[in-house]
Amino acid sequence: MEISPQDKTQWDGALQLHGQGRYVEALDCLLPLESHLPGNAPLLANLGVVYRDHGDLLRSEQYLRRACAAEPDDAKIHFHLGLTLLYAGRLREGFEEYEWRWRVDQFAPQLRQFSQPLWQGEPLNGRRILIYGEQGAGDAMQFVRYAPLVRAAGGEVIVEVLPPLERLMNWMDGGYRVVNALSPHLERLQSWMEGKYWILDALPAGGQFDVQCPLLGLPHRLGTELESIPPPACFSIPSALQAKWAERLRTGRTAVGLVWAGNPKHGNDAARSLSGECFLPLTGLASIQCWSLQVGRAAAEAPHAMVNLAEELVDFAETAAVISGLDLVITVDTAVAHLAGSLGKPVWLLVAYASDWRWLLGRDDSPWYASMRIFRQKRPGDWGEVMERIVAELR
Repeated sequence: MEISPQDKTQWDGALQLHGQGRYVEALDCLLPLESHLPGNAPLLANLGVVYRDHGDLLRSEQYLRRACAAEPDDAKIHFHLGLTLLYAGRLREGFEEYEWRWRVDQFAPQLRQFSQPLWQGEPLNGRRILIYGEQGAGDAMQFVRYAPLVRAAGGEVIVEVLPPLERLMNWMDGGYRVVNALSPHLERLQSWMEGKYWILDALPAGGQFDVQCPLLGLPHRLGTELESIPPPACFSIPSALQAKWAERLRTGRTAVGLVWAGNPKHGNDAARSLSGECFLPLTGLASIQCWSLQVGRAAAEAPHAMVNLAEELVDFAETAAVISGLDLVITVDTAVAHLAGSLGKPVWLLVAYASDWRWLLGRDDSPWYASMRIFRQKRPGDWGEVMERIVAELR
């Protein structure tokens, strides 16, 4: 059905309002279009997405299922339905729909073209399986927890990660073989370390593994439900490195590590990241010593009263060693949150009003990390109120 110029203008305006976090106004623009465009799958899907970001998962699911019924082979609609189900904690259904991601433009370039077949969850019977990171460093840390379950399925497990994670993953309990990521997209690696180049070791060719699976495909294949999420991976930091940082961080005050920005190339970075100045109120608390764990260009925003460790944080293993000596980590939704949670360190996570699916909705705890506490925006874009709560808690 052809869209009139007037409806197109109204639709485009709704998308702009959605991008600004003005969800009620976006819905006010989109809902009247239903009568003009009955059964229009893109419109139904957009309504489902806006309702989800607004926090109404019931209506989100209803609209997305109607969109799927209208366009059963539309991968993007199925993907968004998967996100809504994951937000709702319906992990088994959600991860099944999440498998459609490989046909979505955002993820298709990350699909690896291996000659070995994709593992579907069947018994491995001693076969070698490569499990590999497909998205960010935080995703790899979150989902490498499935390595023991894959091994329990009878497989010899090889873990492939980006170079900044290699040393950390070699500390993972269980003794897994770890290899550097073999990626044809060097700019992906440059984006992680913002200009630092890494020499990659190729995965040995020919018969070195029998099947393969991306890390975020493992929850679906292993039938994960909210109550059956496995514990995080355990990393055994060398005692000498722990002692070094424990001595360095000892000041007689509570040691708090801070991160305020994620990878600027992340699609939702504008909503999830904030400026270093936002953490300035914390540096005025007499009982607190603030240590910046921020890396990349945003590290230059560290307030002067904060100790900036950016030059020493050469990889995630070094960051893990620092975290082991801290009393608390306060971070936005980026890889350090997963690292602190995996280490069992108290971590306060700051999330936007429309947060990532893995933090669910309406909870201040996380089923993924027992030591995590979540501080959510009460209004889109309002970090000031969140920081007021943080400061009050620290006092």
